[in-house]
Amino acid sequence: MRKALLIFGLVLMLGLLALVVAVSLADVPRRFTDRLTDALPREAAGWVRRDVPIAGTSAGAANVLGILNFSQAEQAFYEKDGRRVLVYVAYWEPGKVSVVDAGSHNPDSCWVNAGCVRTERRHAVPGLLAGRVLRPYEYGQYLVPGGGRQNVVFWHLVNGLPNRYEEQESGWRDGLIGRLERLPLLLKDIRDYGLNQKSEQMFVRISFTPALADAMADPDFARLLQSLSSLGVFEDQGWK
Repeated sequence: MRKALLIFGLVLMLGLLALVVAVSLADVPRRFTDRLTDALPREAAGWVRRDVPIAGTSAGAANVLGILNFSQAEQAFYEKDGRRVLVYVAYWEPGKVSVVDAGSHNPDSCWVNAGCVRTERRHAVPGLLAGRVLRPYEYGQYLVPGGGRQNVVFWHLVNGLPNRYEEQESGWRDGLIGRLERLPLLLKDIRDYGLNQKSEQMFVRISFTPALADAMADPDFARLLQSLSSLGVFEDQGWK
């Protein structure tokens, strides 16, 4: 009896392993076929784009790529009349990284671990700009050493839809300890997205100094966000 149970358990484990491998190797077509450098306009309603390197040196950029393993990434300041808005976007093709790995690199982890202090946080915030409905976004306010108070809205889009962050915590650690801390998130992601955790993903982060309500009420800011609609941040326009 014990031997039969052992054989049954082994067969079940091998079957599950084969299923996971088959799902992970499945050919999933891309929906976002643009280049991020083209998706971020050079000029938008008077806002002028100034590119900012992801890291200060080529070695630093290689280190960031090794950690995040993104397919594409762009970062730029948009400047108008003395105002500046920082836009950062990273994109992962299907099969690149798991949802939990991509999602752990957000201001609550990266910024807080770098010395920022989070002073406010809201989840799945609804938004309406110029009659267009924004996909629910994450909002946080952070005190940045040497940079003052920064307001941040971000989207982590998985297959074009927002990943929820209510169960994320501030200051995730790296390495094995961090992976163990994030195990409940992995179980949630398997429930939400299935066995294939390496979905097509986009991370869009927008940083600015005015208060959130003031920024959202600013017609210039609204027009800047509308120029980024190909990134999938509005309900009425998905990835192309």
